[in-house]
Amino acid sequence: MIRTRLSVLGAGLVLAAAAFAHSTVKSTVPASGSILAASPEEIVLEFNEPAVVTSVVVIDAGQVERKLAFAPSGSAATFTIPAPALTAGRNEIRWAALSGDGHPVAGTIILVIKPAIAHADHRDD
Repeated sequence: MIRTRLSVLGAGLVLAAAAFAHSTVKSTVPASGSILAASPEEIVLEFNEPAVVTSVVVIDAGQVERKLAFAPSGSAATFTIPAPALTAGRNEIRWAALSGDGHPVAGTIILVIKPAIAHADHRDD
């Protein structure tokens, strides 16, 4: 009888812990690891539950870090970062957020922008 009660109590604690799990990113658009011909018009982060994004920075191929123009607008499951202006090469988009339970979470999205191809100017003289 005592073992049964302890098992039920333990199962309840496991379920309660799962209910208070931290927010995670379900998906991004473009997906992390994408190789793109040009910088995307926007980056979308979709969380598994509402979160509050607190910062977004880009670290480009030259290891230069810059904050993206992003104004936190409260708790939501989807956040759009407009006009990231990513440069050619590897770009790390690092985000930080607060979970619904108040714990900080963070992650990185890797996007590679192909270098522009120079076209030769052919003229008939």
